[in-house]
Amino acid sequence: MTADLKNWIPYHIGFEAENWHVDWLDLGNHHIKEPFFDETISLCRAKMLNRSRFSSRSNLVFLTEVADRVSGMEPTAFIFHVSRCGSTLLSQTLSVDQDHIVIAEAPVFDHVLRMREKDSGLSEEEIKVYFFALIKLMGQSRSGREKNYFIKLDSWHLHFYPMLRAWFPQTPFYFLSREPGAVLASHHKKRGIHSIPGYIVPALFNMELTPLHFENFDFYTAEVLVGYYNALKAYQALNFPHNYFYDYSWGMKAMPAHFFKSIGQQFAHQEMMGRINFHSKFPDVPFQEELKPDPSFHYEFAKAAYLKFYEKLSIHG
Repeated sequence: MTADLKNWIPYHIGFEAENWHVDWLDLGNHHIKEPFFDETISLCRAKMLNRSRFSSRSNLVFLTEVADRVSGMEPTAFIFHVSRCGSTLLSQTLSVDQDHIVIAEAPVFDHVLRMREKDSGLSEEEIKVYFFALIKLMGQSRSGREKNYFIKLDSWHLHFYPMLRAWFPQTPFYFLSREPGAVLASHHKKRGIHSIPGYIVPALFNMELTPLHFENFDFYTAEVLVGYYNALKAYQALNFPHNYFYDYSWGMKAMPAHFFKSIGQQFAHQEMMGRINFHSKFPDVPFQEELKPDPSFHYEFAKAAYLKFYEKLSIHG
């Protein structure tokens, strides 16, 4: 990659007036360690705005041309999850190591995976080209010491598994789950966008919106979770050799060792274990197990879907 483009990555891909554009972010020497990539964007954009009032934008052709010149890592593992299940704590633990590239829910990956919502004429092969360009640029060697590259996707990307697995047949996929009552209680307190009806196109969840969804967001979220659990059950049944599963009920402190064992690496990083003792989104706040959720968050159909998945998981690990 040419020296003048080193540390630059795409952070947003948009569609306006029938044309796609790519917005670029200068990371500088910043080590990505924020709980969510949105926070990294805000931090680095503020520095860019202090330097210049102009933004950096290109077309998709430039994206692929730059990616062709990048020396980037292959992803070490993808992390999938049902949300509010320990995935952020895991990615935060991984980001402690300065030699790890950890990309946590970068919006730009979602922009590409869902491009056909805005431009139905795009083929899967074209989307693959753009996705792989992102992978290379996000995983570019910046310090020369990088040894692992972890990507945590958004929860709804569980439904993109067939396509992503076809693209990355040898890459470990790590799936995190949790019982629905606790997930629903967390979203009731502070909602993720997939727990708000209509924020994400319902077709992605194989749902049709009804008045009840808008009257009761918890009911809507429970139906979204059913789709997640059904997908996890199907993926677990594949017995694919590079798919690994971990449930929140097994304990957060045991998760890092299980994760590294799953991807074939030794886990011996005391600083990482130190991070696991603190809140996933607030690194200075000690981690505390959440109280048992209020019974009002219990939806029998969601619990049943979770148990059908978890029973198989308990048997096969």
